[in-house]
Amino acid sequence: MQVVQSKRLARINTRKREVEQRLTHALSVPEISTAQERYINMRFDAAKGADESEVSAALENYRNALTKHGYSESDFEYTPLCPICEDKGVVNGKLCKCVWKEFIRALKAECDIERKAPFTFADCDLDTVNNATQRNTLEQLYGFMQKYAAQLPLVHNLNIVLSGGVGSGKTCLASAVARAAADRGKSCLFMSAYEFNGAMLACHTSPISERNARMHDIITADLLVIDDLGTEPFLKNVTEEYLLLILEERHNAHLCTIITTNLNSEQLLTRYHERIYSRLSHKRNSMFFVIDGDDLRHNL
Repeated sequence: MQVVQSKRLARINTRKREVEQRLTHALSVPEISTAQERYINMRFDAAKGADESEVSAALENYRNALTKHGYSESDFEYTPLCPICEDKGVVNGKLCKCVWKEFIRALKAECDIERKAPFTFADCDLDTVNNATQRNTLEQLYGFMQKYAAQLPLVHNLNIVLSGGVGSGKTCLASAVARAAADRGKSCLFMSAYEFNGAMLACHTSPISERNARMHDIITADLLVIDDLGTEPFLKNVTEEYLLLILEERHNAHLCTIITTNLNSEQLLTRYHERIYSRLSHKRNSMFFVIDGDDLRHNL
């Protein structure tokens, strides 16, 4: 937010300087500067009881001089970027919508969320799902995940696993949650399992003094999505160890993690072993959803 405020203030100052420069340029014209000076003097005299008609005449002469040289009085008036807060950033003691919108825009850009997670809840049309059982399951799941996105990180189930075959809609659902969370100003990281694995390998091979910084965003994001877990190469001392570390650190910080995977529960247990599996399937703070049905890639 501080960066957003700084950039916003810079834009405001730039606009004000532009207005000042226009006025300076106009007053460099002798006819305009003379007419303005006379108008100001007439206003001063009027305050002491002089004839108001002379003030009006001086104002008219000043305006005519501006028009003659391609200006108007409005050229020297600063128009606020936001008419609601008049660039104060606050309305009735609360952050103005203009600042909030800039913050959300900057947050999405920083997280690259619109490219990595293009699908939103509004994009979902479950009426196109022909299988009634599958449609009913997705309706319930989408309803649950919408509430989840609206509440995170203040949720009971910190870890969500969406398991299903290719085209079952799990990535779209994770994307929709991430976009909804970002719209609420929550920081989100949406990474493929391959990207996550690569980031952890880079961390593992970096100097110890740099590792915390490399993992900081992954550990501290309000929402972390790891897409297609199980498709990444299994790297010794990296894949399992760092996934466990991230899950534990995020759990301790009460932060949410969503994992999509083509693997079922038995396959997850076999590939990642008991410690990771128990954290992803623990009923106290995790939920494991199985999405069965037809390939929906041409429907949703």
